[in-house]
Amino acid sequence: MTATSATARWAPAPASLSMSRRRSSTVMVGSSALEAPPAVTTNIHDEQLKASGIGTGERKTFRCDVDGRPLKITYDVFAGGDDASSSKAAAPTLFLATPSFVPSRATFADLANAMGSSSPAILTELPGYGLNDGTLTELDAYQPSLFRGFLKKFFAHLQGEFGTGINVVSAGHAAFYALDAVKESPSDVRAMFLINPTYRGPLTTIKMKQKDNAVVPALVDALCGGIAAAYQLPAPLGTAVHASQCSEASIKRAMLSHVYEDPTNVTPQAIEINRQFAAQGERWGKCAFLVGRTDPYPVREDAAAAHGSGTAVPTAVCVGAKEEEIFKKDLSFLTDQGVPMIVTPGAQRNFVEYPEQVAKAALEFFSKQQ
Repeated sequence: MTATSATARWAPAPASLSMSRRRSSTVMVGSSALEAPPAVTTNIHDEQLKASGIGTGERKTFRCDVDGRPLKITYDVFAGGDDASSSKAAAPTLFLATPSFVPSRATFADLANAMGSSSPAILTELPGYGLNDGTLTELDAYQPSLFRGFLKKFFAHLQGEFGTGINVVSAGHAAFYALDAVKESPSDVRAMFLINPTYRGPLTTIKMKQKDNAVVPALVDALCGGIAAAYQLPAPLGTAVHASQCSEASIKRAMLSHVYEDPTNVTPQAIEINRQFAAQGERWGKCAFLVGRTDPYPVREDAAAAHGSGTAVPTAVCVGAKEEEIFKKDLSFLTDQGVPMIVTPGAQRNFVEYPEQVAKAALEFFSKQQ
């Protein structure tokens, strides 16, 4: 059973990932036997930020309360040049990593580099992911309302910090959370550049595409429930369940399937870096992605109802050519309202595989906005 849609694509039960033309990937839930968690390099996120050559940034902390839950995240600010205020394209740019099986702010380092240093670049992840994965320590905490509420407050915080509206570059599910948040605070954001935006995950996509089938939706629900229950087993069982999904074979298979366009970019180094992204840190956010708990809109009609009348700020969508037809269909409610769809080489991680081409498209779009 294979799911295709402007969500994430997998089989039989998925999760997404990546890293530059030199490093890349994605994970799928398979049927491999349980094994000990693979060894990981200490703080793979910071190691890859350093390896990207983006420079030395300042790590800052942001705290807020959403729905009675205190949140604390870090974000990295890489300062722009002295001419940062001289150009509309040079507004501070937030790069928001997608909440997936391999979430890391480091996946945006090459794109941020390619977009230049004339303005501050801000790199982070949502609470519960990447370097922020310790923020949420239980599966039930992963709720769309929490991410929307967080981003609304974070956008306002950044607007206050920099004294101007920010540009937002985000991918995957994070793109739709950003779309939702900016509806309530459009003055905090100048424009948004959404890369391969997704509103539901692979298992949810299978369920919705087979909603009239008498068997498939129930099977998907049972599978999601089984995965969630297995992940919540006490250590070492729960950690072993997660480790079983982080094999080199699973990562390579997903990379070749839909994450990258050019198979020569799927190198042993790329596979290993992304295996470490998958294996390191808390397992809750990765499980939440797999079983659909982080889906912004499990039902397409709900996404269309929320955003089919237009966006609150100037917005563009950028997709990889390998996935173009899927996104054209799944995001027609945006493009029908005038949101441009820009196609570059690549697949779901075009910004990692071809950062220069995606950077050129983003800079051209931002430069045209008031």
